[in-house]
Amino acid sequence: TGYYMDKKFSHKNVKEKPYSEENFYSRDALFEIIKNARALCGDKPLAANILYAINDYGRVVKDCCEAGMNIIITGAGIPTNMPEFTKEFPEVALIPIVSSARALKLICKKWKRYDKLPDAVIVEGPLSGGHQGFKYEDCFKEESQLENIVPPVIEEAKKWGDIPVIAAGGIWDKNDIDKFLALGCAGVQMATRFIGTFECDASEHFKQVLLNAKEH
Repeated sequence: TGYYMDKKFSHKNVKEKPYSEENFYSRDALFEIIKNARALCGDKPLAANILYAINDYGRVVKDCCEAGMNIIITGAGIPTNMPEFTKEFPEVALIPIVSSARALKLICKKWKRYDKLPDAVIVEGPLSGGHQGFKYEDCFKEESQLENIVPPVIEEAKKWGDIPVIAAGGIWDKNDIDKFLALGCAGVQMATRFIGTFECDASEHFKQVLLNAKEH
């Protein structure tokens, strides 16, 4: 968040980069981002996607809750202690990201000590734009494709009270949405598809890279 609005909220920069963790992750910038998002969506639910692998994961989760986020989504690792940081915010929905039924089973078992289960679970395939739960060579295997990892996760979710399953990674149009709804998903997550929109406040350079990309 230290880069938000051209480093407006970073109090110290070195070589045009936010200096130290205090400026690289700016709490003030996070609150500004959420305020601007809230202005767009009104009272509709807002979600923050927070990487489990980052430093101070717990601090960022708490900051998001204090800023008024309704949903916390976490991937880039298996968030076995995710509920630890939202004890004071029981109304905030917790949604982990997994790439296998085994990962969901582990999360549910670990969350028992918090008397909590995921409010939903996102299944990411190898076409996702984020941190994938696959080795590079496994991304091309048939068994790793999203349509093949979704059904086992749905079956595992049913064992824990029919947790809603959301498909993600390469969802591009209505045909993709219909495909995964037909497989039993409660919904889909789309992210990269919307980066090039006017409403997205990502860097214009980043937007142009995606808008100018060609399919091979």
